[in-house]
Amino acid sequence: MLDDLNPQQREVAQLRQHCVAIACPGAGKTKTIATKAALLLQESAANNAAIVGAVTFSKDAAIELRERILKAAGAAVKKRLIAGTFHSLAFKQLQRPGARPLDIASDGDRLGLLIRVMQELGREGKAEDVIPTIEKIKTNFGRCDPQSEDGELYLAYQDALARNGKIDFQDMLRLAVEGMESGTILPYPFTYLLVDEFQDTDPLQYRWIELHAKAGAIVTVVGDDDQSIYAFREALGYRGMELFIQTFEAKPVVLGSNYRCRAEILAAADRLIRNNVDRIAKVLRAEKGAGGHVQRSRHADEYVEAVAAVEALGPQLAKGRSCAILARTNRILDPLEAVCRTHGIKYYRASGPSVLSRPEGALMCNLLEIVEGVKGTGLDAVLAHLGLSAQQLRALHADMGPELTQRGRAELVALGLPEEVATNYREFMKRLAEWQSLCERTFHSLTLSGVTEWMMKYAKKDTAARAIQATDDVLSRLNGSFAERINLLRQTNNEPTPGALI
Repeated sequence: MLDDLNPQQREVAQLRQHCVAIACPGAGKTKTIATKAALLLQESAANNAAIVGAVTFSKDAAIELRERILKAAGAAVKKRLIAGTFHSLAFKQLQRPGARPLDIASDGDRLGLLIRVMQELGREGKAEDVIPTIEKIKTNFGRCDPQSEDGELYLAYQDALARNGKIDFQDMLRLAVEGMESGTILPYPFTYLLVDEFQDTDPLQYRWIELHAKAGAIVTVVGDDDQSIYAFREALGYRGMELFIQTFEAKPVVLGSNYRCRAEILAAADRLIRNNVDRIAKVLRAEKGAGGHVQRSRHADEYVEAVAAVEALGPQLAKGRSCAILARTNRILDPLEAVCRTHGIKYYRASGPSVLSRPEGALMCNLLEIVEGVKGTGLDAVLAHLGLSAQQLRALHADMGPELTQRGRAELVALGLPEEVATNYREFMKRLAEWQSLCERTFHSLTLSGVTEWMMKYAKKDTAARAIQATDDVLSRLNGSFAERINLLRQTNNEPTPGALI
């Protein structure tokens, strides 16, 4: 395996101490990590000693890395390899034997809860605009001033999540770190831990790695401070790499050989990135040699730019070659898509948001899972759609406990619900029982129709009604139980369109 590596890659693979591999673009870092993991697993095969962890930032990357390691090391080492994303590994740490699976809030769930929290607090603005504030607080271990506007919003949002029996994506890592710090959760028993795309780690992810290093894992991190683009998400970038080197006396190794680009492409990128003030010095080498071409042009607007981009690719497209166009934001691709259609060019555009990214779509799917008995929590968000306030919901829970049930109108009014709200609550509970009965008899179409009708009745905006109808349209075209249909929607299908050239 080592024969396929260059001297710098080989050094990383053979080091048995904390190591920071600074890998330029196209440096073969995945190959290096996979080879090192395979070597570590093979070296200890006789006594089944070493447990190797491999952490990446995306599910697809984790699957690919795992497959490459097992292909090189052999299937016999499978039980000693733990590969996944930060969040998937944290999720497994949080799971308790025999406990109900954790309910992770979708993007739509988060938006829906934030909209209601902002209404309760009398805040103006869009829920989408405060998500970065919530994420920043969570990335910094949930530390906030409870008296500040941001702190008040964060705590109210966390309360809403808890009342609906949910945690969100970032809670997984925060709770795992807090558990390891308090001793209620054990770190993974890694002998060695390999971390990819280290420049993108935020303080919470860094702490997760640090706790495993302090528990005895020998850590190799691979990344490129020049490729750190997530500072707005609190990514540590250069600071994180320098901190790891200093804290753990890690050996830095620069992987400067680029196997992807021609010299002209690499030189242009190098001239630009050298202007970064905080960066690790590195010499880049294009192993493919000369032969590339870089051209820069300005255009009057995005549509003219899109036409120019497609026409510039014309000679390559005429030969049937595939090409790629990158844009800074998804919106910029709209005129490009229109130009491709006008020119009759087959193209593939990465999939956009699903119905679950809309609060109404996520809420409707949650309600269907409650109806089907897949979930026992989450009813608070549904009742908030009905019009109940957080204060009214707390009063109901104080009287009934975690699970809300049908009650008489007089009892509900005595708990502080206005008569109209009490009537709506009773009507909903009656309908919920009817939907559950229909679902038990596998009358899914009738159940879906009833839930859609009820959701539409309380939709306050045209956009909400359209989102509900779109969710109904999508679910009605699928087969199986509601849980099976919704799980299908949660899976991302990002396969290229057959025959696409762009």
